[in-house]
Amino acid sequence: MEYRLAKNEDVKYIYEIVQDTVREVYPKYYLPEIVDMFCEFHSEKNIEEDIGNGKTYVLSENNKIIGTGTIDGNHITRVYVLPDFQGKGFGSFIMDQLEAELKEQYDTAEIDASLPACRLYYGRGYKTTDHGMWECAGGVIQVYEIMEKKLKKTGGAPAKLRLRPYKECDAKVIVSWIKDEISFRKWCSDRYESFPITEADMNRKYLDCNGDCSDRENFYPMTAFDESGAAGHLIMRFTDEEKKILRFGFVIVDDAKRGRGYGKQMLLLAAKYAFDILKVSKITLGVFENNEAAYQCYKAAGFREVSPQKEIYHNILGQKWKCIEMEVDAI
Repeated sequence: MEYRLAKNEDVKYIYEIVQDTVREVYPKYYLPEIVDMFCEFHSEKNIEEDIGNGKTYVLSENNKIIGTGTIDGNHITRVYVLPDFQGKGFGSFIMDQLEAELKEQYDTAEIDASLPACRLYYGRGYKTTDHGMWECAGGVIQVYEIMEKKLKKTGGAPAKLRLRPYKECDAKVIVSWIKDEISFRKWCSDRYESFPITEADMNRKYLDCNGDCSDRENFYPMTAFDESGAAGHLIMRFTDEEKKILRFGFVIVDDAKRGRGYGKQMLLLAAKYAFDILKVSKITLGVFENNEAAYQCYKAAGFREVSPQKEIYHNILGQKWKCIEMEVDAI
């Protein structure tokens, strides 16, 4: 399963999800004029505009986009899952992710609820605050519920993280954060032979093989932690003999703690350590083009995309995955 920001090329898939869901489900609840209104409202043009605003997300299962959701301010909209995948928790997962993002900035989440979705939203703690009306063709009036949910904010800034060298005992919790092979390969590329890995595999890679680095002084695995324990992990390794260029890799955050800004905070802590303690002049990293969430996190932490002399591709799971190179310089 993969959850990421939507791209322009996803428009047709999102459009199909919405149209298929509306045409199959909504006739059980609404007159034909209202069904047509929903389909017209969720046009390809409107979807493309929302993607351009950077707040539309898609959920994929086995490389097939099956669901979507959008944020507009504190308003959640266009949450749809293909009919064949409904009732399996995918809609709840999308809502979890959208609400987690909203709670960083807002006290409440708002949603305009269609009849098929009201039960889901009531179960999530939403309450009806008002009713809206929409005039459709032939003078037919659609009445819908305007619902609101109070969000438990994480206290503005995320809990303070600290960074320390990796310990052998960290492996058990880190490997538990990786739930599927696609996420695994986005994390490690081909650096591990098979999925899943065990804590013994990780410790062998780090402690016995020194992260595949020949020089003991070239490899620095690190763990970020908060008051409840390990919260994130990355490795740092020198890529030049002068030890002026450091490369980040294996960047990961506890999947239960995403949406709290931990990824950005961990990267900033690691960058400070690299520039202030290791005295490097540049930090580099690579991110797969299909890992939009990680790409945006790196940008938020100050990394910029650079153009390599030759485009970099990796053969992953029978496909060619393009790797984007990013870097940040010492200030």
